[in-house]
Amino acid sequence: MALGDGLTTRSGLKVSEELIAVDPSVIPIGSKVEIQYQDGRIERKLAADTGGAIRGNKVDIFTWNEADAVQNGRQKIKLRIIGYVNI
Repeated sequence: MALGDGLTTRSGLKVSEELIAVDPSVIPIGSKVEIQYQDGRIERKLAADTGGAIRGNKVDIFTWNEADAVQNGRQKIKLRIIGYVNI
């Protein structure tokens, strides 16, 4: 079983790599966001979860395994809200 299989987010959605955890006082749950990584790559995600360590201008980007998390590590990103979904 992969990390995250069967888990749900605070918003009730099943955990997936399309979702991120946010501080809802900074980025509202349900926000569609565009993330630009330092290498220029851009991904779109949905703010659907929160986390105890996610405070202020931090987001937690889900990965399926520890190796991917370690490879990507902590990095500065550019994030912009591009829409909203009522979840």
